[in-house]
Amino acid sequence: MQILENLISAFSVLRGSKLRTILTLLGITIGIAGVIAMMSFGAGAEKLMMAQIENIGGPSMFGVYRPGYVRKNDRWQRNNSPHFLEMRDLHDILADCPSVEVATVERSHPINFKVEGKHRRTYLRATTKEYQAVRRWQTEYGRFLADTDMDFWNKVCVIGSRVWKEQFNGRNPIGEEVSINNRRFTVIGIMESRGDGLEQGRSDDNMIFIPITTAQTRFGGRNRVGAIMARAKSIDLVEQALKEVKTVIMRNHGGDETFFRTWNAKKGIEGGKRMIFIIEMVLVVIASVALIVAGIGILNIMLVSVTERIPEIGLRKAVGATSFDIRLQFLTESVLLCLIGSLLGIALGAVVGQGFAWAVGHFFRELSWPAVITLKAVLISVGAGAAVGIFFGYYPASQAAKMTPIDAIRHT
Repeated sequence: MQILENLISAFSVLRGSKLRTILTLLGITIGIAGVIAMMSFGAGAEKLMMAQIENIGGPSMFGVYRPGYVRKNDRWQRNNSPHFLEMRDLHDILADCPSVEVATVERSHPINFKVEGKHRRTYLRATTKEYQAVRRWQTEYGRFLADTDMDFWNKVCVIGSRVWKEQFNGRNPIGEEVSINNRRFTVIGIMESRGDGLEQGRSDDNMIFIPITTAQTRFGGRNRVGAIMARAKSIDLVEQALKEVKTVIMRNHGGDETFFRTWNAKKGIEGGKRMIFIIEMVLVVIASVALIVAGIGILNIMLVSVTERIPEIGLRKAVGATSFDIRLQFLTESVLLCLIGSLLGIALGAVVGQGFAWAVGHFFRELSWPAVITLKAVLISVGAGAAVGIFFGYYPASQAAKMTPIDAIRHT
């Protein structure tokens, strides 16, 4: 009952000084809005990262590749190893790695893609039919590469959705002939759209897919492949699967473990989340400066309020109010002021977050940044508002509680 009376009294006091209340709320609102906007930025970055991980096949994905340069003796040197990843590595991985669910190979080349005289610089990805299973990616029209395409080195290709829309203007391209680096290929399928990636110009929707055997015979490279991509049977088996794959590759290449490198999506997710958290916290700390300034404003306003209401304090104490009651009354006003500012700040922060997402999409047209307001951000903001109210309101409330009835009434 006492809390309800304090709330009613606090509302009455705040309503009685409208201009002072509005100016104080403005500071809290801006501070909380900054915190919400920065946390929205971090949550958007995390959502974008997870979307990219799903696009490459999910968190249980991992891969092996041969880098052009390796670090030796604290400096970068050209990778002069005589060993290269080969098709036999893929076959042995599928046969001898029980923790691997599915695997494929890929090679990427920048190419000139031509349709009816219309040129386009894009990327070719040479792979196998298992690529669909590894990436969890289906064709929207037509079919993907098949074993027969691999066995007979067929000059067929599957195109990304953006290539289809921009090069063929949305018409049916299945069965049409196109030119890839001045060699004729037949379109057999169109991939589902995966959206724009983080790397400009390297969107999956902008890719051309052909059989790896065709690339090896038509574009050189013999039996070599650029990378091996695989997916573990579960995210918990990623490390085990990676260990099995490394064992097979080293066995096939005389025990050499220096010519190749590995990556896995699970570790990338952990590192990415850690980096996003650090950036988010730095931004939140910067945004919190406005919140601290607003808290100092509350301290000042509450001290003025205590000075103006000394006779009221004396009268309340004279009729039986305790120091605790007086302290609680002023703390209620301070916290209520901050909570109202927090709610307004959450709304403003959501608008700012949406504006940031729109600005990124407007100026970086190939990047769609999501605006995400999480429950955690809302709870933190409300908690921060209450904490500011208590921290900066406690001193004025204590000053009011220390007054004696006689001194307070004499002040009139």
